[in-house]
Amino acid sequence: MILDSFKLHTAIVQIHYKEAYELWDNAGVIARELSNIWPDVKISEAKPHQQVLVGKDINIDTGFTKSTITLSGERPLNKRNVQNIAQTFETWRKALNLQELIRVSTRVTYFKEFPSIKDANAELIALNMAQWPTTKVFDQSTGSDFNSLELLYRFQDDQSFSVLKLKTEQIKYEVGLDPYFVEHSNIEKVRNRMVIDFDRGLLGSVKADKLRMDDWIKGFQHILNRDIEKVIKAQA
Repeated sequence: MILDSFKLHTAIVQIHYKEAYELWDNAGVIARELSNIWPDVKISEAKPHQQVLVGKDINIDTGFTKSTITLSGERPLNKRNVQNIAQTFETWRKALNLQELIRVSTRVTYFKEFPSIKDANAELIALNMAQWPTTKVFDQSTGSDFNSLELLYRFQDDQSFSVLKLKTEQIKYEVGLDPYFVEHSNIEKVRNRMVIDFDRGLLGSVKADKLRMDDWIKGFQHILNRDIEKVIKAQA
């Protein structure tokens, strides 16, 4: 399976709902309960319509019309995190008095690193999902170190959507240090990678008390693993 050679880097779980006025009254209760679920988080931002808790590899955003959990690092969707996500949803459901959800979604990104952007491009082109020109186009070389490729597939009906994106990218990290204290004041690191980005959600009315968040995430992972190569191999 193609995902076996990639590393799961980020997972985002999000719910949308109508205006939750209860946030104004229950912000403290929500923050306390989420801090119990995720012991490492601390309040980063607190406004009447939004509160943000941040910890190592986690960001929890409780909002007036949508709330989001963002996880990164090693195994962001491990068993414990999935259980914590489910408990977080129950906290939101009760404290915000959520009756109906108008969208539930989960998004994951997988990365695979390469020595150069050319190698990353070659990996994606080899999947035969797109044609890459073999001659110079737009007065630019097809073999440039700055070239990249992005493919997007969107599937949607009245009840749900699924978006699959594959792309290559070069990320540069630059850190400037005080030359008085260090010999090399500028530190630069370049990462070349191929990214698989999958976003799936439910649309329309979803009864909040009927949604089992842990089952939703397990189902999300099952669908991704089951069908991703149907899209990719269909192009071979």
